[in-house]
Amino acid sequence: MTQALQKKAERERRAAEDLRRWHSERFRVAKELFYRVKETERILWAACASLPSDEECARFREAGHTTIFSVREADVPPDAGDPLIFNAGHLETIKEALLQAHELLEEAEQLTAEISILTEGATPDAATVMFEATWEAAGALETTRGSRDAAVRAVLTMKEPIAAFQASVREELGVTTPP
Repeated sequence: MTQALQKKAERERRAAEDLRRWHSERFRVAKELFYRVKETERILWAACASLPSDEECARFREAGHTTIFSVREADVPPDAGDPLIFNAGHLETIKEALLQAHELLEEAEQLTAEISILTEGATPDAATVMFEATWEAAGALETTRGSRDAAVRAVLTMKEPIAAFQASVREELGVTTPP
């Protein structure tokens, strides 16, 4: 009888230990994904301040440039200090921001895949929706086919999927916040 009880207690201890380990791993992956998406959001918001006007985007399209990356420094005026005129400084700011965002999104894509393996329920779907909204926002800043307002709306659109992911992770991990 004692051995049976000890075996049962050992199984329960191991199960509890596994649960704690998986909880910790799920938290780590969710936290890392959340951080990368929020950092990307911050970078995209900063880049929005440097976006070309709709008229300038139309001029880029007419010249055959479909993305900000295809616009050369020679295609824009030099930085003359006027923040209202899209210039080489603005172009460089946006390109650097997009490169940073793409690096973070590559990492976020891997973390989204990890979440799909480690978690269940609504969390993997929420992670995918959040990742896709972030990717679309970066694309809206990169293209010359849209408008400045469309790019800003795309970054704004990230808020709801981010909140849904955060809520899903909290629910799955049993995290409660005081009222």
